[in-house]
Amino acid sequence: MYPILLSVSGFHVSSFSIFFILAWCVFSFIFWKSLRDEGVEEEHIFDLTFYGTLAALVGARLGFVAFHFDQFGGTLLKIVALWVSPGLSLLGGVFAAIAAMILLGKRTKVRMGSILDAFGLALPGALILGTVGSLLDGSEVGKISSFSWSIRYVGLPEPRHPYQIYQIAALVVILVVIGYLTSQARSKKWALGIVGVGFFLLWSTQLFALEFFKDSRIYWYSLSANQWAALLLFSATAGSWYVYAGGKFVIRRAWTILYAKFPKRRS
Repeated sequence: MYPILLSVSGFHVSSFSIFFILAWCVFSFIFWKSLRDEGVEEEHIFDLTFYGTLAALVGARLGFVAFHFDQFGGTLLKIVALWVSPGLSLLGGVFAAIAAMILLGKRTKVRMGSILDAFGLALPGALILGTVGSLLDGSEVGKISSFSWSIRYVGLPEPRHPYQIYQIAALVVILVVIGYLTSQARSKKWALGIVGVGFFLLWSTQLFALEFFKDSRIYWYSLSANQWAALLLFSATAGSWYVYAGGKFVIRRAWTILYAKFPKRRS
C-alpha cells in the first residue's frame, strides 16, 4: 500500500486525494459529453455538474458521519474538518448527487432519463480510479483470507481478500456492458433512462455481493450497512424501471411468451 504518493518538504500528497481528483475529472468529462450529445446546453451541464458535485461532497460526508458518529463526539468542527477526521460515504455521495441533479434538471428542463443515462455512463470509469486510490490508501480492507492471491494491508498482519481488486474487475465488466448498452440505445432509439437503470441494477448487485469479502464494522441482521443501502438502491431502481421505463410491459410480454409454451388443459 502507498497511502502517501508524494512528499515534498514536509507536504504530503495522499494517493486517495490524487485518484479522487482524477475520478472527478473522468466523471465530469464523460457526463458532459454524454449530455452534450443529447443536445443539452453547456450552461445546464455545468450547473448539473457543479451542484451535483457539491451535493455529493455534503452527502458523502453526512453519510459517513451518520454511521460513525462515535468518532466525532458530537463536535461540529470535526464533522466539518475533513482533514482532521477523514471519511466519506460513496453511496451517500451518489444518492445526494442524483437527487440534486434530478431536482435541478426539473428546473432547467433537462430530462431525468438523460441525466440517469449520462450518470450511469460516467460513473464506472470514475469508480475504477477511486477504487485504485482506496487500494493504495488502505482505507478499506478485505476479510481474512487463505487464498493464494490474498494481499497484506498496512498495519494488518493477516493476509486478506484483495477487496478493491475484486471491485475493479467487476467495474470493468460493468463499464463494458454499459458501453454496449449505450451504443445500442443510441442506434435503436431506446427510451431515455434505460442505460442508467441498467447501470444502477448492475452496480447495486456488485456492491451487495462484494461486501461479503469486505471487513465492515457496521452490521444489521447479518448484513452490512452498505448491503442494506445496495438493496435499497436496487429496489428503487427496479421499481423505477417497472413503473417509468417500460418494465411492466417487458415482464408482461415475457410472461405471455412463457405461458404460451405450456400445454393447455383439455376440456
